Amino acid sequence: MAADFLISAEVLGGCLLVVIAVLVLMVLRRRAIARGQTVTLMAMARGDGWKLGIARFSVASVQWFPIVGVGLRPRVEWTRGELVLEVPTSLEGRIRPLAILDPVGVICHSAGHDFRIALAEGDYTALRSWSESAPPGLNANVA
Repeated sequence: MAADFLISAEVLGGCLLVVIAVLVLMVLRRRAIARGQTVTLMAMARGDGWKLGIARFSVASVQWFPIVGVGLRPRVEWTRGELVLEVPTSLEGRIRPLAILDPVGVICHSAGHDFRIALAEGDYTALRSWSESAPPGLNANVA
């Protein structure tokens, strides 16, 4: 009887260690993806649902990484000037991403591809501002 309890405790301890290790790896991956740049939660439409991910804003592009994964390379990248955002629509009463508070849906166009994203309204404003502004130094006058 004592041996069964010991084995159960070892299995439970091992499972707990695996869960902790996965959580630590997720935090480390997220920090590596951010690299000191602005990141936000953004979901991409996939079939009837949404695939949650992290969007990283850089000077020249927005890169999207799936929230669950081991890779440090973006799954999708949109460059400034090619990304066209349509008017945001409310996702009230529809299937919506769980982790994003009050998301808005946006139809986007980039390099001949149409796709749909969902993000918080404030994050949409930031993305819209980023897409409409010129990158630093584009029209710099050098004397």
